[in-house]
Amino acid sequence: MAANKTNWKSCNLIEPSSAGSRLWQFSVSSKKVKLGGDLSVPEGENPPAKVVAKPWTDMFSRKMNIASLPPEKVFLRAVTLPACEPEELLPMLEFQVEELSPLPMTQAVWSAEPVPGPSNQEGTQTVLVMITSRDAVEERLTELEAEGYLADRVESPLLRELLAEGSREEGAHIQLVQGADSVFALVSWWFAGRLCDVNSFNLPDHEESRAALVEKINRVAWAGEVAGWMPGEVTCHLAKRGEVAADWKPALAKCFGDRIREVEPMSEVDLATATAEYATKSNAPGLMLDDYAMRYRQRFQDGLWMEGIKGAVAMMLLGLVAYFGYANYLKGQVSDMEQEVKVEGLKYTNALAAKARVETLEKRKALKFAALEAWKQVTVELPRELSFTDLKFSSVGMDGKTSRKLTIEGTAEIGSNTKLYSYQEALTRMQSSDGTSLFADVKSGRTRPSRDKKNLIWTLTCFFDGE
Repeated sequence: MAANKTNWKSCNLIEPSSAGSRLWQFSVSSKKVKLGGDLSVPEGENPPAKVVAKPWTDMFSRKMNIASLPPEKVFLRAVTLPACEPEELLPMLEFQVEELSPLPMTQAVWSAEPVPGPSNQEGTQTVLVMITSRDAVEERLTELEAEGYLADRVESPLLRELLAEGSREEGAHIQLVQGADSVFALVSWWFAGRLCDVNSFNLPDHEESRAALVEKINRVAWAGEVAGWMPGEVTCHLAKRGEVAADWKPALAKCFGDRIREVEPMSEVDLATATAEYATKSNAPGLMLDDYAMRYRQRFQDGLWMEGIKGAVAMMLLGLVAYFGYANYLKGQVSDMEQEVKVEGLKYTNALAAKARVETLEKRKALKFAALEAWKQVTVELPRELSFTDLKFSSVGMDGKTSRKLTIEGTAEIGSNTKLYSYQEALTRMQSSDGTSLFADVKSGRTRPSRDKKNLIWTLTCFFDGE
């Protein structure tokens, strides 16, 4: 019933112990199951939630939780069936399990798996059928659910020793397990490498139970002789778990004489590892209740939805916090930039004012030098017949340019008009120190005689190039 591959990545197995519970932790791969932890859980405490809980990552890295069922609550039967494919085994048993079960099928939970061993010439196989009470499984699942442990499978680890791979010595294999006030006896009969019969008995721990076990073993032996698989003398392989009383061996000697060999049972670690390995690779449902499995699966899916909603709300809140934080940051940046703009604007305004003042001073300087040069030139070229009465230098700003002019007023003798015109012509051709024309135009004003009629009053207006 085991598959070659597994989708499980980890596995937990919880078993009851005298001081509470024992939690085994395994890592699972396609090749092997490896023990990762062995944790004792005190009575009254729950298993660690981070170990047994299934978060949303279980969708990708699956975890199996296995619940153990005491072997005394499982009824065992060895059945011979025709060899078949693993997936055909359970449907084939459905027609016989009702006859094998000591309980009504409405109250029973069952499973089955092939027993390792050779097939005989008829092409048959030996199958171990496990039947238990639905109430026992439900009680165990409810108990673990209250502790926060939601099981995926229900197994009885002690049966892994019975179903372990490898050849078995012929004879009776008896395993005695000491309980609080009882002794559990698992008796299996192996001949020719095959499991011929298996029985389990839960006996009170007192002297009468020794005789009761001997009687039960004798009945099985008689039935085996009748069926033809029991030889005359049988060797007993006795294994003990716990503090089993020493008087069990003398009692069994009544059945087997001196053919009793004491052997070491499989260790608890090996039993737990074998259980985890079988559970993670098997396609059989085990002794798990379908309605509980569906309810746990639905709870896991609901948990995923809730985690998704919480995650979405958290992301939305985080986005809002980031948005408002970034908005406040931008607001602070804008305030800093506005302040910087004010400071830079004031600097720019001051710079423009300074530039305007410098330009004004430069213009004033240029006007002064132009006036001085003009006065010099017009004085040098003035004929003797003419004289100055007034020199006026003025400048007027128009459309961003400066219009400068020099107004010359003077007197001349009557009949000096020719000299005046010559002087006007000389001013027109006059050049500045840089070789350019000093005046753009020279215009003559009205010439009139003075009041005493002895002199002429004349006016010349000299225009400079506009800037």
